[in-house]
Amino acid sequence: MIDLAMHIMDIVQNSLRAGAGRIGIDLIVNSRDHTLLLRIKDDGAGMDTEMVKKLDDPFFTTRTTRKVGLGVPFLKMTCEQTGGRLKVFSEEGRGSVMEAIYRTDHPDCLPLGDMGGYLALLLRTNTHICFRFTFRIDDAEFILDSDELKKQGIELQHPQMLDAVREYIRENLKQICGKRPTYGFLCM
Repeated sequence: MIDLAMHIMDIVQNSLRAGAGRIGIDLIVNSRDHTLLLRIKDDGAGMDTEMVKKLDDPFFTTRTTRKVGLGVPFLKMTCEQTGGRLKVFSEEGRGSVMEAIYRTDHPDCLPLGDMGGYLALLLRTNTHICFRFTFRIDDAEFILDSDELKKQGIELQHPQMLDAVREYIRENLKQICGKRPTYGFLCM
């Protein structure tokens, strides 16, 4: 994976396969501590303790279409190579929480990537799922909640909405990224 957006897309696909109806995606940057927390929380099927222990094994997967699962091992590798760590909390029938912490002052910290494009695609192709995306750098915050968009009458299935939502996300992220310190983590 070359950016955080790709990791998010991969982990969210796991949540969707687990039957999640609500998925929270948080990117929280603390410039004082030089950390970035990537948290993905879902209300899917969850996992038992043994399955959680196997997640960082590239030869373990629950998918039947292939015999390897590289998404979680790659996520673990990219955060650990910056001096961070990966934690997974899960309980069968109650969902999962995956937290990857990156050191933003490390040269191997991944850039944000095309978050607007990935999120717009997720919203467009999964209109029955509630997505809540939070992006925060210190005190500046942007929240996108798919249920709120629907309440405002925004039809995410409408063909022209994909571009509009993508640009809305990109502009808000750009505004928040403009408030970050000039070293470390690459926003856009």
